[in-house]
Amino acid sequence: MKFSIEQKDLYKALNIVRRAVAKNKTLPILTGIYLKVEKNTLSLKATDLELGIKYSVKVDSEEEGAVVLPAMQFINIIRELPSEKIKMELNKDKWQLKINCLNSLFKINGFDPDEFPSLPEVEASAEFNLPAAKFKSMLEKVRISTSKDETQPALTGALFVVKSEEVRMVSTNTYRLSYIDSPLKTDIDQKIEVILPGSTLDELNNLLEDEGSVEILVDSNYARFEFAGIELISRLIEGKFPNYELVIPDEFNSKFSADLSKLHGAVKRASLIAKEDANIISISADEGIMEINSTEGSAGYAHEELAIELSGPDQKINIDAGYLIDVLKVLANEEINIEMIGPLNPLVIKDEDEAGGKFIYLIMPVRAQAS
Repeated sequence: MKFSIEQKDLYKALNIVRRAVAKNKTLPILTGIYLKVEKNTLSLKATDLELGIKYSVKVDSEEEGAVVLPAMQFINIIRELPSEKIKMELNKDKWQLKINCLNSLFKINGFDPDEFPSLPEVEASAEFNLPAAKFKSMLEKVRISTSKDETQPALTGALFVVKSEEVRMVSTNTYRLSYIDSPLKTDIDQKIEVILPGSTLDELNNLLEDEGSVEILVDSNYARFEFAGIELISRLIEGKFPNYELVIPDEFNSKFSADLSKLHGAVKRASLIAKEDANIISISADEGIMEINSTEGSAGYAHEELAIELSGPDQKINIDAGYLIDVLKVLANEEINIEMIGPLNPLVIKDEDEAGGKFIYLIMPVRAQAS
């Protein structure tokens, strides 16, 4: 293997595939990145056996070949090289790659590429395309509600439901829930219902841009996403997702709206004190005023007020400030709409886009800490 490539092009490619590199060293080769040069194209891939990412970039090739290199060492070297052309040559007898760039010379010891696992082939039972910007917006809203509790695997991901003219995603950690439904035309002739891992949601959200489309293939075990030259393959989560519709209220007693930016600022400020005592805040809606208070504890006390438009009786609820901040970060409309039933029922945030897409976010109430 012998080729040359611009530093910036290689560094970009490495930063894409590094997201699938295994974190633990149980299988050392999975902590590496696979490189293969063929017909003036450098293909890179990485996998932790749950998630795999592949990306290709053009190079000036003199000799074809492949090698697996330790990911972080290779990335750190390429990052520090000047923005110039890099020349690389593989000593296959040692699986050692020589790197030349201006006055810099490195030799990295790698692995036999035949030992690197192949990325799974997705035998698509369904294939469809989604607008990248819309899919990214959906991911931003559901990824925040996934659970970290590995004893309930289905909750560590998001339900992904696809119909011929509708796409829905749902996630919950039982303390909050994200539900988003978009009228997107997919033209599939069957309903698809799978659970995507939380890590996959995160990486797709990081890699997707606001232009173009995403080609999605799904079978019983894997999903493949192709966009902007990137191929991401994810194992699906087995199990049954809970009946989320049971916890979404059909009716409410009070409804109020507030300026999104002002509410975000007020909650963040109150959280500066609240986070020292379980991060609980109380929200009160009363005669056109919304009050946000931290519980008075060892760190002190915070109080914020802002104007609202209230319909229905006064309300008060205690919630986790972090859960509210998370959703305020991903909403785009200037105004936020909040619905409440009472202090023992969830606080419900609703949002709609111009295309008729609906987003519902629930935050369950919590018991205030004694002061």
